[in-house]
Amino acid sequence: METRAHHVLIGSFAILAFLLGLGFVLWLTKMGADREFRYYDVVFTEAVTGLSKGGLVQYNGIKVGEVSLLSLDPKDPRKVIARVRLDAGTPVKQDTVAKLGLLGVTGMAFIQLSGGSPPSPLLEPTPAQPIPLIRAEESALSKLMASGEDIVVSVNEALLRVGQLL
Repeated sequence: METRAHHVLIGSFAILAFLLGLGFVLWLTKMGADREFRYYDVVFTEAVTGLSKGGLVQYNGIKVGEVSLLSLDPKDPRKVIARVRLDAGTPVKQDTVAKLGLLGVTGMAFIQLSGGSPPSPLLEPTPAQPIPLIRAEESALSKLMASGEDIVVSVNEALLRVGQLL
């Protein structure tokens, strides 16, 4: 027959492993909570189809944050306000611009920040504007969609003329 010493040894090892795992998870959680963030608003004058809360924000192709809130501008419902949460070390300058981009073939939209010349000062909050505003430009996809309608009309007219000719 086995002695009880083996059961006590195995049980104490299991409890110790559980406590070490729990401590590791708490340590990882604390590391993520210690990060500092800054909030910015990006105002789009185009539809932000595919962009959602928690969406990706990249600066020159590097992930620097996420979308924390999407809402319509109460003064002008044609505008969409995206509040983004960026890592505090992200050098957002006054001439930094935002564009809407598509991620792969999934159609998921993300915000792409670019620009920010070295002599330009950092975009800081002011008492009048506690959440700084990043200027947004029209995305290439939006320009393509806008010109796509013109292309369809031109092709339609050309087909009508060919039909009349024949």
